Amino acid sequence: MIEPGYYSETKYCPRCDQYVRYLQSIQACYCVECGSKVSLFSTADRKAFLAKLKKEKEARNPDRRQVS
Repeated sequence: MIEPGYYSETKYCPRCDQYVRYLQSIQACYCVECGSKVSLFSTADRKAFLAKLKKEKEARNPDRRQVS
């Protein structure tokens, strides 16, 4: 198991196409390898994460109806 901590945190760099360590400023986070902006998830991981959340939400509330 990876210990959570300052030196082990990573974010996704689209230019490097991998999860990398980053530098954080007030406005954005930047890759330590290439300097481009990083995001929390890659596109594929974001889609999988949101799909999992939706599935879990539907499993918890199967009879709940949305009102528009």
